Amino acid sequence: MKKNKQSFKAGLNNINYIPKMKKNEKLQNEIHFAISRKPLLNILETGAYTRVGRYFKIFSYLVLFTGIGLIFSSCMGGYIASEPAYVDYARPQRQYDNQIWIDGDWGWNSQSHVYVQKTGYWTQPRQGHSYVAGSWQTTQRGKSWTKGHWQKDNVKKDNRQRDNRQNNNGNR
Repeated sequence: MKKNKQSFKAGLNNINYIPKMKKNEKLQNEIHFAISRKPLLNILETGAYTRVGRYFKIFSYLVLFTGIGLIFSSCMGGYIASEPAYVDYARPQRQYDNQIWIDGDWGWNSQSHVYVQKTGYWTQPRQGHSYVAGSWQTTQRGKSWTKGHWQKDNVKKDNRQRDNRQNNNGNR
């Protein structure tokens, strides 16, 4: 048994003395080239691909921005020469005593290019807010509808104070 242990230990020592393998430099260079991106980018920078790619990139951005512009312009309301007639309708009964009535707005129909009246509704008042009703705005292009919205009460007071200051400055 002692011989087997000694021969085994001797065999382990012999393994450590095996000469190292030679480096395959060609294979190492190919692997480095495959991993590294710089040589690939250098090839692309000098070819015709960069010239065509640059113009294709510019063209792609133009198409993208044009598409976004068309989408946003189709969402906006249009302009009309005169305000449409408001159709009166009966208010439904409120369900709760603390509800307030919000008058109907006008919505732009992008298919028929006209404003369509939307009915009013009862809603709960928002704490610290007041409702600003929608209104018709007149510009050089025509009339357009500005939708109603909820506004914080302190913003409304700030606007009044600013308007009062401007009026006082104009009177001096």
